[in-house]
Amino acid sequence: MKTHSNTPVEVRFSDIDMAGHVHNSRYLSYFEQARIDFMSEMTGEDWNWREKGIVLGRNEIDYITPIYLHDKIYIITKCDHVGNKSFTLSYELYKIVEDGDDILSTKGRSILVCMDFKTDESQELFEEWKEYLMASLESQ
Repeated sequence: MKTHSNTPVEVRFSDIDMAGHVHNSRYLSYFEQARIDFMSEMTGEDWNWREKGIVLGRNEIDYITPIYLHDKIYIITKCDHVGNKSFTLSYELYKIVEDGDDILSTKGRSILVCMDFKTDESQELFEEWKEYLMASLESQ
């Protein structure tokens, strides 16, 4: 059982702000990309997102060190908590260092709520997801 996903991220010129580093709002896009990778591993390609899916309930970001245009970065995404109708993913964004240990640059968390889009109501965590997430938690 894979306990996390590892997502490489390309820093684009349009991500950079006037101070020369990645603008704070871009980190949410990076985390979204990592979340999609994690969810794709969990659901596979056949999941019908138009009927059952998730909505974002909360995002948190802790900025530790800045990221610049030519930095090589990746995000490790893990499940931290499984509730009745929601689960929490955590993100660690690392800057790759060629001659040493990679540097933790940013940490984040997202609370994701399961939804039935036909009824537009939250619902119990889908059984297929719960099994995957619980196994992931237990193997960390």
